[in-house]
Amino acid sequence: MVGTVQLALSSKINDRDDFKTLIMKSGDAEAYIYRENTDSFSFQLDGSITSIQEGDVFNNIETLIQNGFRSITCKCYSGNVNIEIPTEKKGKVKITYTRPSIQPDISNADSLIDPEEANTLLDAIEMLTSDGFVKADMRRKFVQIDNFIKLIQPLLNKSSQNKKVFILDCGSGKSYLSYVMNYYLREKMGRNCHFFCIDTNADLIEKCKQVKKKLDYDNMEFHVSKIKDFQPSDKVDIVCSLHACDTATDEAIAKGIQLEAPFMLIVPCCQHEIINQLTEHPLKAITRHGLYKAKLADLLTDAMRTLILEAVGYKVTVTEYVSPIYTPKNILIQAEKIQSKNKMAMDQYLELKSNFGGISIELEMLLAKSLTKSISLSIKSEQR
Repeated sequence: MVGTVQLALSSKINDRDDFKTLIMKSGDAEAYIYRENTDSFSFQLDGSITSIQEGDVFNNIETLIQNGFRSITCKCYSGNVNIEIPTEKKGKVKITYTRPSIQPDISNADSLIDPEEANTLLDAIEMLTSDGFVKADMRRKFVQIDNFIKLIQPLLNKSSQNKKVFILDCGSGKSYLSYVMNYYLREKMGRNCHFFCIDTNADLIEKCKQVKKKLDYDNMEFHVSKIKDFQPSDKVDIVCSLHACDTATDEAIAKGIQLEAPFMLIVPCCQHEIINQLTEHPLKAITRHGLYKAKLADLLTDAMRTLILEAVGYKVTVTEYVSPIYTPKNILIQAEKIQSKNKMAMDQYLELKSNFGGISIELEMLLAKSLTKSISLSIKSEQR
């Protein structure tokens, strides 16, 4: 009987990202077990609290069962496990699983995140005024994040509710996006998720760690690292980047390709690589105007990123994820891995390069070793 209980609970209790607390009842008496940190738990009974190691959790559960605690509820973000243990020895243990009953419908929602409901979170990341309203200088950022997260739900619907989702936030900065995304995925959608947030600014990462502790978001990791150097400890499902500056966007896309991430959501920021390369091309009559030249450079950069993504097997959708009144950098590149490679897209990429005098972007350089052999040879041939 105890073995059955352990089998039903072990994966839940061991998952530090998903597990909330375990409650055992006997009449009016209640006992609680909840995670203190990575390796230890707290055990609460009759008003007293003691610390126990992970290996002792089931010993305590077994003792409680022997003492008449026969109703068990294991609360998790992704849903609860409910266990009823019969009083007779030969009785059958009853195990039921409950999922979050409400999946938010965002199809017609003006705002996904309710500032009043998410007050604790938004206050911790300093987006609220003292009277609970989104700060005036944070409203544009709030709308950007809200619209970005609306794009996540359709991706999650393509995977099992039981699957933990790993998300890599490249160039995370103050990690507004990941904090709010974590709140929505775990607390509103009931999804078991884990975040890797990386940035080169050590001061910002340290502050993020403090906010993580304040919010008790143990399913988030913060690392000081260049995007191209970071190696996550688990297979990543979604790579996202919101306004990673210049070639950091290329690093984010390259990292997603190298990790074979099923999905990417990339919003590029400023771009400076192409503009100085625009010397020999058929649109000189346009680029003699500096403003047009800058816009063409931006367009070419993102077009080349898109074609490379398609060439390595991603289906790409390019949209304006938010109105330009909230940010002029409002182009979203959304990619979904559907095949190993696409020769037509690579041919179009090489043709585009040739038409504009052999221009190149950092993404091409970053992927020189990881692209398939045939595509790598095509790029090297074009560069000669």
